[in-house]
Amino acid sequence: MKSLHFGRYALGSFAAAVLLTACGGEQPPTAVPGTTIQSQALAGGRESAIPKVAGVYDGTVVETSQGRSVKSKLKITIKQSGDRFTGIFDIILKTLQDQFPIIKGLVGSSDGKTTLHFTIEGSPGRNAKAVATLVGKTLKGKAKVSAHNGPAVRFTYSATKT
Repeated sequence: MKSLHFGRYALGSFAAAVLLTACGGEQPPTAVPGTTIQSQALAGGRESAIPKVAGVYDGTVVETSQGRSVKSKLKITIKQSGDRFTGIFDIILKTLQDQFPIIKGLVGSSDGKTTLHFTIEGSPGRNAKAVATLVGKTLKGKAKVSAHNGPAVRFTYSATKT
């Protein structure tokens, strides 16, 4: 069971949940069998290329829980296969580095906007739902761990591809 400790303030096992549907309870897009999410978004049945998001992104994350916020360094590593991806959401504190798996990642593109939906895996019942937008080489997003088996935790992050 992983947990992050910030001085006297422990956020349970997270704290890793920074990435899937932190925006108003949205669910990741669902593809119709035999098509891509991108092709469904385009008129006339034309398919667009699946955005390439694989790589390493460095930046910062602000974690907020129980009225307190902590800013940390962040490294996101993404491995992509088609419109699916996995990876690591790595929070780096002065005295601690904690890596959390990124699972169930899905990348889509609509109206020139690239969006990533994913789950950051924490301890049982403490996964984070996350969403991010890729603009140029920068991922900006939010994630949320619901108040189940611990306090609610919200994340806001920004990281640029290196």
